Amino acid sequence: MVKHGRTKKRRAGRTGKTKLKHNSHRLYRKSKIQDPVIKANWDRRKSPAVNMQNLGLRDATSMNHTTELYKAMGGAAAVGETQTSGESGTCKAVELYDVPASDIIPKKTLAQRMLPVSIENQEYIVKLLEKYGDDYGKMARDIKMNNMQHTENKLRKIGARFLLLNEKEIRVDIPENIKSLMACF
Repeated sequence: MVKHGRTKKRRAGRTGKTKLKHNSHRLYRKSKIQDPVIKANWDRRKSPAVNMQNLGLRDATSMNHTTELYKAMGGAAAVGETQTSGESGTCKAVELYDVPASDIIPKKTLAQRMLPVSIENQEYIVKLLEKYGDDYGKMARDIKMNNMQHTENKLRKIGARFLLLNEKEIRVDIPENIKSLMACF
């Protein structure tokens, strides 16, 4: 039986060896943070959630943004200002990072401005809304009606945009059970 140059490969040191990189530099990467206050108080050895909490930023999904922001800033500070306490060395930044909902994001192209939801998506979501109402979880699990296999979040995004359409932007017939959900009816 012929070995096809196996001894030469073995002598060259190419068989079965994998080179592993040492990740000793992973904790000492240069930070890409531009804000000097955050950069001074950011600890690379801690998780982003812990760092955000130390900076005074927290998840604000369940609170009323305007009243809580006003209370947190003491009623006088302007939005976007940061407050630092000199003695303790901790930074308490009171800023609110609101990402607008998908229906508020400005449309870039003329087609998106004229028709925020395509005719194909309108037909698709009307069938699902007619059967399930606003239960997007059931919509996502129905593989016959949801033949494009959109996720629950994708269906929620399409549905939210569709329900906020004006009468002139709607290109499909609206069933009676959906009209109560629509903003224009």
